[in-house]
Amino acid sequence: MTTKITIDTTKRGFPAMWESGGGMTSGGSATIITGRNGEPRRPIYMPRGGHLACGNHALIGVDKGFHVVTASVRRGERESATIRRIVATSVKDVNGEKFEATAEVEVLNTFSRGEWDKPIDEKLAPAVEAAFRKSGSYHCRSAYFIDSSEKPAASEGDQKRKAEEMRRQDEERAKLRQAKADADARAKAEAESASKAAKDAGLGVRLEAVNARLTALGREVVELGEVSFKWSWQTQLYSEENVARVERHVEQSEAEIAEKQRRQATRDAFQPKFEALKPRTEALGLTVEFGEESVRLGDYYYGDTYSEDGLAKFEAKIVQKEQEAVEARRRADAEAKQAVLEAEAAAMGLPQNVEIWKRRGGSTDAGDGWVIRPDGSLRERDEIDCPRPRYSEEGTQRWRQICRGELVIKWSKAYTAAPHEFTVVHRPETLTPAQERTVRLIQEELAEQWDGRRGMSGVSTSPPVGNGWGLNSPKPKPTDPGKLDLSSLFGGAARVSGKPQ
Repeated sequence: MTTKITIDTTKRGFPAMWESGGGMTSGGSATIITGRNGEPRRPIYMPRGGHLACGNHALIGVDKGFHVVTASVRRGERESATIRRIVATSVKDVNGEKFEATAEVEVLNTFSRGEWDKPIDEKLAPAVEAAFRKSGSYHCRSAYFIDSSEKPAASEGDQKRKAEEMRRQDEERAKLRQAKADADARAKAEAESASKAAKDAGLGVRLEAVNARLTALGREVVELGEVSFKWSWQTQLYSEENVARVERHVEQSEAEIAEKQRRQATRDAFQPKFEALKPRTEALGLTVEFGEESVRLGDYYYGDTYSEDGLAKFEAKIVQKEQEAVEARRRADAEAKQAVLEAEAAAMGLPQNVEIWKRRGGSTDAGDGWVIRPDGSLRERDEIDCPRPRYSEEGTQRWRQICRGELVIKWSKAYTAAPHEFTVVHRPETLTPAQERTVRLIQEELAEQWDGRRGMSGVSTSPPVGNGWGLNSPKPKPTDPGKLDLSSLFGGAARVSGKPQ
């Protein structure tokens, strides 16, 4: 099976290929050209300057039966190689101006994973070795496989024949160039004639109409000539395609200007509505930037368009910022108030740096703690040390200062079947009803969480919560109606639970 590849030529149009390539830091590749019997060939040209590193080093004429060896190395090891034989060459003279050449090649051998697919011809072994050596030569700048012997002097007869052949070739190429020039001149004359006729047929009138529109837009007009017109930097013939292109450009420009005017009118209509909100933004310390198509608030990346929807979104952002400001003030006030309470509590000698373990998600080493304010609300911890960052709610909770009137309670459970352990870490002088209610809710939550839970054995169940911390007043037991004294209702003459007295 053959494939076609593009090759180079000499100045006289003979097929040729380059010996090229070299090594880089981690690897490299190279191409070697041999004769029919694997012998090195005398180069036609060898560059002596310019870019030589891993570049082209020797231009060698090729013909049917010649061989092309390509090889690559990586990290100092031979990676791959291919030996191809040229089956045929083809050179085309393009109008006497340049040559285009191709070669049909067939693959003889390939090298990969350290071995050849089949034994190579021994006469090609030197070329293969040269290809691998050149591939590993760092920034190779010279040819590796060429015939560098002195070229024998040509006889006088050979020189005359060569000169005659060159003269004949030059004449033929000159004829080709002249034929192309004549054809181009005829084509140009025909095109100009058709262009002039097209202008007279109506394209000139259309371009005059285009000029009127361009003048209205304040743009550069089209310069009309006899056989062509100049628009912008380009000279074009009169044709339907060229004139239509100019008309489309004008239409696009008109549409862009109309759209710009529409956007400006929309902005003029909505900008005052946005400006009416500036007192609120200034109160928040936010800047307002008015762009061509949108309004940007503060540090928001995206702006809001000049429209009812954009205005609504803009105001929603202001509302959000106002809410954040209110929350920030509330938080600051709460922190200031808490600081005063903590200072007062510290002076009173109330507990400091209270640490309680929290783990609610597992069946072992469970625990939690709560600080309950007099109003029954739970006070947030000041910090938590998480030994496992993935579990942000598992670790040692810490409250730096317990304040006056706050109740501190702790719960722990070693494993599912272990009893619940309830500890009152700190109790104020008086518990408020709100605190008792919060304690009761926590106990009910724990009871619901662990009710019926079984341990790893599947036999033992979790003990009941019971009375928990024992901080809640016991509920009065209902009285048996049969033992209720109703004597006061009947003048003291009867008791339901006994005989009449």
